[in-house]
Amino acid sequence: MLHSALEIDNVRELRRRGYSLGQIYEVTSIPKTTIRTWISDISLSEAQLTRLKNRTQKALQAGRLRVQTSAKNKRIGLENSLLIKGKNDIGNLTKRDLFIAGIALYWAEGFKNKHEHRLGFCNSDPKMIKFYIWWLEKILAVNKNDIIARLTLNISYKKKVREMEKYWSELTGLPLSQFTKTFYQTSKWKKQYNVDNYHGVLRVHVKDSINNLLKMKGWIEGLNSAKMAK
Repeated sequence: MLHSALEIDNVRELRRRGYSLGQIYEVTSIPKTTIRTWISDISLSEAQLTRLKNRTQKALQAGRLRVQTSAKNKRIGLENSLLIKGKNDIGNLTKRDLFIAGIALYWAEGFKNKHEHRLGFCNSDPKMIKFYIWWLEKILAVNKNDIIARLTLNISYKKKVREMEKYWSELTGLPLSQFTKTFYQTSKWKKQYNVDNYHGVLRVHVKDSINNLLKMKGWIEGLNSAKMAK
């Protein structure tokens, strides 16, 4: 394709003004190979070269940012889809499903010491505590009046003890009258954690539950030795 002298002069003038090859192409739509031929004898000043270098670096950074953003969005999309799928995989629980889930949970976090004489459970995860109390009510028919709670806090948060107790009371539906004296861990943390995410550890005991504790030990043994049904 033939190009006019005016086009050539325009391209060369743009180059003298410090335009990059890509910028000239954007303005003129002339192929870069042709542009390169026309401007090969033009030398840019140090200032012009510096501006082009900075522009190139900014373009590369913008490109990396787009790639990172795209990858992040894909990852978040995948995480959300897998989260939804996992939730749907569980669906509604039958009473036996709930029964087994509670046993497994107690096996992991419940008190099983040979000197224990009642059901005891301890965790810092509010959802897990709430699930366990729900399990006690639905599966073992435990009356909430028979549930005793005890909060464990790091000594660093002693001034917030009432706030923490109120948090757990509202979460569990247990009145503060069923909370025993808070236990404090005396070793202070060097780092102060975000109090919005820290609510201490809650211990939950059930009054007069020796029989259920003994059955729990049997349920755990049964779960341990169970085989998958065909």
